Amino acid sequence: MRTILSMLLIIGISLRLSAQDNSYKEISLPDLMKKKGQEKGLVILDVRTNGEYYDTSGQYKQGNIGRIKGTLHVELQDLLENPQAIKELDSYKDKEIYVICSHSYRSRVASNYLLKNGFSDVTNVRGGMTEWFRRADELEPYKAKYYETKNTYGLMAPAELAERLIAGKDTKLIGIASEPRYWYDSFMLVLYRYLPAFKNAAQFSYADSLRVLEEARKANGKTIVLYSTVNSGASELAEWLTGKGIKGVSALAGSLNYFYEYLQNKNLVSRAAPFMKSLSPVDFITSAGYCAHSTTGQLIDLREDSLFNKVTTGTKYKYKHLRNATNFFSGNGVAQFEKQFGDKGADYYFMSQNGSTGMQFADELARKGYHIHWIMGGMQRWEWYMNNVEDFGCMGLLVE
Repeated sequence: MRTILSMLLIIGISLRLSAQDNSYKEISLPDLMKKKGQEKGLVILDVRTNGEYYDTSGQYKQGNIGRIKGTLHVELQDLLENPQAIKELDSYKDKEIYVICSHSYRSRVASNYLLKNGFSDVTNVRGGMTEWFRRADELEPYKAKYYETKNTYGLMAPAELAERLIAGKDTKLIGIASEPRYWYDSFMLVLYRYLPAFKNAAQFSYADSLRVLEEARKANGKTIVLYSTVNSGASELAEWLTGKGIKGVSALAGSLNYFYEYLQNKNLVSRAAPFMKSLSPVDFITSAGYCAHSTTGQLIDLREDSLFNKVTTGTKYKYKHLRNATNFFSGNGVAQFEKQFGDKGADYYFMSQNGSTGMQFADELARKGYHIHWIMGGMQRWEWYMNNVEDFGCMGLLVE
């Protein structure tokens, strides 16, 4: 429980603190690993929790994603609250230091904090440890030498799973849903009613562990990949199955929505047709996908006008909305949208705050014949792309 609550608290701190300076430098994980191979004594500071760093988180195992070998480790919470923690890093004040966490929210806070406390050369690692799986192809050459994990089960990157499924390799897919526990779970519960899903996956509740075990035993040597839909559970059951003697068990890193995001960004959606099914006539696209189509269609911001016009302090950038967006609050309903936007032949690109709110509204319009494109992850994911994707093509579209 401490892991989740402390992460949410620290992310809240991030939104208030990380935009104060941002004079740290930035580097991608592939470039950092290349640099690590060229320079001896490279200093990398991991600021995740102890559970994340040592792969021992008990109630949030999907956060157990391994670590870079030979890194320093100080929890961000200790760094901010314990004077002794930063004092122990004094010997690195005049050295180049690279800061990493899981998604690069906490590392940005830590980078600013180090600069404020006299560290002269601080670089944030974009995207954090999850980049080992989002950019698996690029990082594969470095994995054996620089990556380690204590997990007893495999962690499968979206790229690896996509390759397996497109090639028709025997794979047993098992979806796991747990009872919603946090606000984020509620968003995912809504999203997965409409997001494209695996055609032949077996679906279970986390509480149905014995049924999952029975299903795994029937896999007959196939590679077994568990993935979470609502809340967590895939990593926990992957570990449990491994302990029961089941071979070839992996958990999908990043869950179903990030897998589909990978398909979109790599232009693999058509090739994925044999193993994916649509649940809605809405067209799902990523922030990068919108960049490729932004010269056509109408961008509709579905947030309340108070959010549309509010300056939000993100992890690095301040923003209100995207340039050329028209504000239409999804809560105003389908009938009002039809009055205001009568042209069903036009393309409409929908932007939400979190990638979930307004999803039912979008689906209803699409079923009425509107061409609706849903930008996955909403404004929050858009800002993540701006922070962490160095070749993101829409850097100038945020309106402050």
